[in-house]
Amino acid sequence: MPHFCNPAKQETMTEQNYPHKHLGIAILCYLFLSMFAACTSEKSKKDIDVSKVDVNMKSIRFDKELYACDTNHLDASVNALGNKYPDFSNVYYREITGFAHNDDNEAFLNSVRHFLTYKDYKGLYDTVQKKFPDVKQIDADLSTLFKHVKYYFPKEKVGDVYYFISGLNNWSAVTVDTALGIGLDMYLGTGYPFYASVQLPAYEIEHCKPENIPVNASKVIYENMFPFEPDGKNLLDLMIMKGKQLLFMEYTLPKASEELLMGYSSKQLAWCKQNEAMVWNYFSIQKLLYSTNWQDVMRYVNDGPTSTGMPPESPGNIGSWMGWQIIHLYMQKHPEKSMVDILNDKSDAQTILRDSGYRPK
Repeated sequence: MPHFCNPAKQETMTEQNYPHKHLGIAILCYLFLSMFAACTSEKSKKDIDVSKVDVNMKSIRFDKELYACDTNHLDASVNALGNKYPDFSNVYYREITGFAHNDDNEAFLNSVRHFLTYKDYKGLYDTVQKKFPDVKQIDADLSTLFKHVKYYFPKEKVGDVYYFISGLNNWSAVTVDTALGIGLDMYLGTGYPFYASVQLPAYEIEHCKPENIPVNASKVIYENMFPFEPDGKNLLDLMIMKGKQLLFMEYTLPKASEELLMGYSSKQLAWCKQNEAMVWNYFSIQKLLYSTNWQDVMRYVNDGPTSTGMPPESPGNIGSWMGWQIIHLYMQKHPEKSMVDILNDKSDAQTILRDSGYRPK
């Protein structure tokens, strides 16, 4: 509980009744300057010049090209589009929309025709075009993201960007080999009325804003570069994995706020910082850190309305945020290691936790 001073009862501080005033001030100044230097050093690590990094990114409005198909000659039009973009088209039809879930060509064409002509899908397409008549700003943001990825990982191949709509199937971003797909229909703003009609939870609707495009892109790029199999992993393993992912995101999106990277409001982030020790104690007391029970652990490292067992004002995904804090401390304890070294570090989660010295109080 915080303690407050009552000004009416305070004595005047003088040289006589506080002889070590200057020493105390000196110590405070030293601590402040040390903290400032640490913050400045951390900022300088991410404040890099990527203007000369060449990514040669190509932007493709797959949504427009699909809706330009001639429905009177659909077979030929769809084949032409597929031949033009074979890799992405295959993933789009089979995984993103499910139109080609089997080898029945007639059923596939009927699904595509329905998607192109049914009034609700056509209305969604029209809304996307109104919201995103062009993608110049998104292209610029993604190009900057790609440049940061290439700066830290020069051998990493970054490909084209495909903009698509999935019919509100909740595909925000996806990687296809070196290409990146962005589902524009998932960024129409929190006021878009049909998100609720497809039963998208309120906490997910909060993320359906254009500023989240680079964040989600960075997430899937990391997952493509550092694939991780969650099966059989305990909560601590997942927290460290998510912490590394967030470290990658903050370095490849250096101007993004902590709130944006986590998908938190300022109030939710403040709650995490104020209750960090309580959450850590809860994980320890409930023996969750080393639990491999899927239902017990996944809710703490995925988005959600709140965190189970916490007060209602707690945000979801709090385990990922704590994993991020552990990784930050681990990085501070190993100044000889770069961000890339940390991501490639094969140390197990227990070792990273121990070496970080993470013990919130």
